[in-house]
Amino acid sequence: MNRRRLLAGLGTGVAVGIAGCSGDDGGDGSGGPLDDGPDRPFADAEWRDGDGLALKALAESHAQALVDAGGFTLFSTAETSHDGDAEPTPWLPSQTYESSYDLENGRQYVRQEITETTEADVTELYVAGEELLFRRRADGETRYDRQSVDRSEGDLEESMRQEALTGIRVEGETESGETEYEGLNRWNPTSDGEGAVRGEATARFTADEFDGERNIPETVETASATAHVYESGVVPRLEQSWAGEHDGGEATVDVDIDYRDPGAEIPEPDWAADAREATSE
Repeated sequence: MNRRRLLAGLGTGVAVGIAGCSGDDGGDGSGGPLDDGPDRPFADAEWRDGDGLALKALAESHAQALVDAGGFTLFSTAETSHDGDAEPTPWLPSQTYESSYDLENGRQYVRQEITETTEADVTELYVAGEELLFRRRADGETRYDRQSVDRSEGDLEESMRQEALTGIRVEGETESGETEYEGLNRWNPTSDGEGAVRGEATARFTADEFDGERNIPETVETASATAHVYESGVVPRLEQSWAGEHDGGEATVDVDIDYRDPGAEIPEPDWAADAREATSE
């Protein structure tokens, strides 16, 4: 989740950094009795592999359900801490990240806020049709930009699919050209009974081992994760935590991700008119 996402597919050249997500508006991790038993809810689901997860099936059901809904919002938070006063190198500041898609109206909205600064440090991007609007508020100043984009409906859907798989099963490539995946496959998720997110029952999976590589912290000494899965195969929430040595000290990174608001329409932001006026010359 520590990553820099270049929105090259939009032709913007705008780099937006993200890190995790959370957001809890319902669901405390406890659920009512389910027919499949307390230890293995939805026992016959295709996205299950006994007490573990069939990640390919889960990724497909999760992404397809959100596409069928016509859009969704990924909302994430990253809470980070480190020893000493000086910021380590490299470092991921505490932040929130929001990325919304609306396929019917051809819209996308992205917002990143660095949350550990005294003044606002917010980057926003709004795309509707062939128009891209950009706003950056930092150091007491506001900057706007406007660009034309050439993106098909298929491009928007593919971008949404990739965003939907954040933290679950992201496809990559090794130096030798072989396909590899990053996400829940780097953990040891095991069935941990019932849960609930936003009032809907979930199967909860927890993990206490992480075998992937991370920039922050450089050395993972302890790690934990919790994933919730609806019966439909949608993952509404994923929580991850890493702690260990980094740049000569100890560091922690807590990343929470919510996949929510399926099918919601994206409204035009209230700053869109200001952006058009500021870039009209």
